[in-house]
Amino acid sequence: MDKLKELINIFTKIPKDKLAHFFGGSVLFTISMLFFTDLQSTVITVLIAAAKEVIWDGLMRKGTVDFKDFVFSVMPVIFYFIQ
Repeated sequence: MDKLKELINIFTKIPKDKLAHFFGGSVLFTISMLFFTDLQSTVITVLIAAAKEVIWDGLMRKGTVDFKDFVFSVMPVIFYFIQ
């Protein structure tokens, strides 16, 4: 029971924005896996996550550029390959 409480405590400390990036990356990677290979889906997910940070947040100034957002967006890809 203590391990479960520790796990819950860890997850509650992750900002909602980072969880949203993780979820978005998961959805993007999963859907692309339906149509493309592992490698192609990886490239698609990484490029879109990078473009979101550089173009949307940076150039268009619609948000704040944050490398951690990029990392959380591509984490599902990393988890897929270390399974």
